[in-house]
Amino acid sequence: MGDQLEILKRLQAIDGELFRLRRQEEEKPRELEAANTQAAAQQARVKAAEDQLKTLQLSQKEKEMDLQNHETNVKKLQGQLFQLKTNKEYTAMQREIETLKADNAVLEETILRAFDAIDQAVKTRQQEQQRLAEEQRRLQVQRQRIEGELAAIAEQVAQLERDRKTIIPDVPPKTLQTYERVLEIREGLALVPLMEESCGGCHRRLPPQVVNKVYLKADLVTCESCNRILYHDDAQSHV
Repeated sequence: MGDQLEILKRLQAIDGELFRLRRQEEEKPRELEAANTQAAAQQARVKAAEDQLKTLQLSQKEKEMDLQNHETNVKKLQGQLFQLKTNKEYTAMQREIETLKADNAVLEETILRAFDAIDQAVKTRQQEQQRLAEEQRRLQVQRQRIEGELAAIAEQVAQLERDRKTIIPDVPPKTLQTYERVLEIREGLALVPLMEESCGGCHRRLPPQVVNKVYLKADLVTCESCNRILYHDDAQSHV
């Protein structure tokens, strides 16, 4: 059994690394997804800035048209002043002209403020577009980095799997079945050292008879709590 444990330790070293690498393979796409989400959010901010600018520009054009119509009306009424026959009609039209002029003054002020708002909206759009360009550059760099890391991980996994295949034939089928079952349920850690009188995996204190079995190395011994396979290692037993 001692020889089997030594083989299992070699197998565990490979499987532990395989588990770590495969977990990285799962995490890398999530990193890229997060970066894509940030870029999409910035794209949405650009669109919002563009929509705001278009709204302001449309509103400004409508106000300019209103002003042009009012000015046309003023000129038309001014042309009609001298056609009036009574002072009363003249005074009434004069009041109407003054009211239109007052409205025009308000419109002109509104249009000037609209120009300021448009200028600010243009600056905001430019800023958001620059941020988007930077975000897209970062995304591209991150995508290339992640793709490179995934390629390197895939290469390491392939090599470890080849190494694993060379070890598997040396493990008895029943022992391998127990080992691989525990490996799956314990996230890549099936074999642990005895730590004084406790399990090196779950740290549960073990009964004396279990500890003695581990020292004897006559049978495959598992932790009653976490089911991991136990072995004795002088370098680890007093840690």
